[in-house]
Amino acid sequence: MPEYKGSAFRGGFGHAFKRAACITRDRYCDSCILKSACAYYRVFESKVSPETAERLRLGSDAPHPFVIEPPMTEQGYFQPGDRLTFSLVLIGSAVGQLPFFVYAFMILGENFGIGKGRGRFRLLSVEDENGKQLFDNGNLSGGFVIRSAGEIMGQVHDAGDRNITLRFETPLRMKTTYGRESRGLVTRMDDHDAVRVLLKSLYHRAFVLNQLYGAEVQEEPYDSRNLPLVDGDVDVVGSDTFWYDWERFSQRQKHHMKLGGLMGEITLGGKVEQYMPLLRLGEYLHVGKGTGFGLGKIVHE
Repeated sequence: MPEYKGSAFRGGFGHAFKRAACITRDRYCDSCILKSACAYYRVFESKVSPETAERLRLGSDAPHPFVIEPPMTEQGYFQPGDRLTFSLVLIGSAVGQLPFFVYAFMILGENFGIGKGRGRFRLLSVEDENGKQLFDNGNLSGGFVIRSAGEIMGQVHDAGDRNITLRFETPLRMKTTYGRESRGLVTRMDDHDAVRVLLKSLYHRAFVLNQLYGAEVQEEPYDSRNLPLVDGDVDVVGSDTFWYDWERFSQRQKHHMKLGGLMGEITLGGKVEQYMPLLRLGEYLHVGKGTGFGLGKIVHE
């Protein structure tokens, strides 16, 4: 398996999910009479109307309501009997599709395989965030932890102005419109402009996911001015970031995609505490491109 294993778990997962959920076995979903009730269509193929796309500042494809967090191990070869642990974040209405996700991972391991040579694996257990066993001997139980965005953001306690260190644990691919970019991506995280892009990207992602998958949401137009961001109120105290390149094979496009992103740490000072609820939420949501296979994972210290 590659050093970054997000692509190994994400590659083929969509096909496995479709096999788990699709009744008609049609190749294309748009003309299917069951698509409105299909878990696969809602998770992988759902589109947004031109009106919604304009309101949310999106393209025609809705962002996927899940994040696969791959195992963060550099081990490349796995022998029979070795174990791997990875995490899955389901967002909003996707929480109700957990049985399909579990069954899709079973199909991925037993029928499709992962890594070079399509190595097979068997799903042994599923636990929630608190360690409660949800899956045993083929049976999936309920009663797992569901956390609201308000609960996650409310865990942050005001400690006044203090330095915060953010660590990018998986490559961060983030679009930018300001200078010093490469292929339209942020390549350095050492000044206020880059931090501004990070906060606005995370705010936009949280807003869009809430509008598309949240419960009882009133339709609102996206407005970045709702993010309390004033030039100069956050300082980059220290930056130790680097560009990490990697490659994945796209099952859909049938070619290798050269990808990469920022990794490392930055330390922020100034009035950063006001953004801690958003950054705390970002630890679950990730940020930037490729969040479905675990890119853009941030943690704070």
